Amino acid sequence: MKQQLETALKGIPVPDTVHARMEQGLRRKKRKHRLPQLILAASLLIGLLPYDRIESWIQPPIDQSTASMTPGLVYQKAIYLQSDTTIAEETEFQLRGQKLGVSKNTWTEGAEAVNVKQSLGSNLENYTIYVVKGYDPAIRLLAVGQEDGAEIVRVLDRSTFRPDYFQQLHLQQTILRANYQTFSTWESTNSEPISAESRLRQLFAELSKAVPLRESDLAADVVEYQNDTDLRILNVTMADGVTNQFRLIREGYVYYEPLDRYFAVNGPVFDDVWEQLNQ
Repeated sequence: MKQQLETALKGIPVPDTVHARMEQGLRRKKRKHRLPQLILAASLLIGLLPYDRIESWIQPPIDQSTASMTPGLVYQKAIYLQSDTTIAEETEFQLRGQKLGVSKNTWTEGAEAVNVKQSLGSNLENYTIYVVKGYDPAIRLLAVGQEDGAEIVRVLDRSTFRPDYFQQLHLQQTILRANYQTFSTWESTNSEPISAESRLRQLFAELSKAVPLRESDLAADVVEYQNDTDLRILNVTMADGVTNQFRLIREGYVYYEPLDRYFAVNGPVFDDVWEQLNQ
C-alpha cells in the first residue's frame, strides 16, 4: 500500500515544492503533520482543492478516530475544516440551526477511492450537520456526534476565501472576553486576559478589508514566526459564545487557520493591539 501511495503521489502533475511538502509533512504549531497521500491524490485529481490549499489539511487529528487527518466535510462542493474555533457549552444548543443531514465517513486512509464530491462526505462518522444560527452556511457549519460515548461538537469553517468572509463571522458583535497566548503557552491552558474591545473591533475592521496572502507571498523572516518574540495567539469570545482564534505576527500580519492565509493589517491599529499583547 505504501508503494502504491507513493506511486500515485508522484504521478500527479503538481509543482515540485508541493510534492516535497506533501511527502515530508508541514510543520504546523510545534509538530510535523502528514496527510494520507491517497486521499490527497483524489482531491487533486478532481480539482476540488487548489495546490496551495492542500497544506492546510496536513494536521493532526482532534479527538478523531476515523482517519489521521483534520476533521472535515464537503458541503455544496466546498471543503470545511475544523480548526481552533469553539462554541461555549452553554450556548451550543441554542446555536443549532437547520439540520442539513448526517456526515458520511467516506474519507478513510485505506480507501481505494475517495469521492470527495459527495455532499456531506467526511472523515467524521455519523455526525449530524447543522447550520449555525445567525451564520451563513456557506462559511460556517456545526457538527455534533458521539465518540467513545461522549458528545463531540465541532465547528467547521469553509477553507476557501471570499471577500465577505470575515464579515460573515460576525466579529463586530459584543466581545465577552479575550485572551492571548505566546508560542510557549500555545498548547497549554495558560493565557493572559486582554481588555481592549475597541482596539480589537478596529483590528477586525481592518482584517475584513485585507486581501489573503499565501506563505510564498511573504518574506522568509515573516513566516519563521514560531517563537515567543514574533507570535501571539489571540482568542476572542463573542456574545454568541463562539470563540475565534487568530495568530498575530509581529511584522503586522494576521494568520487565520481555516483559510491557511495571511492578512496584512500592519499600521497603528495592529501596533496598538500588539502592544496590549506584550504587557
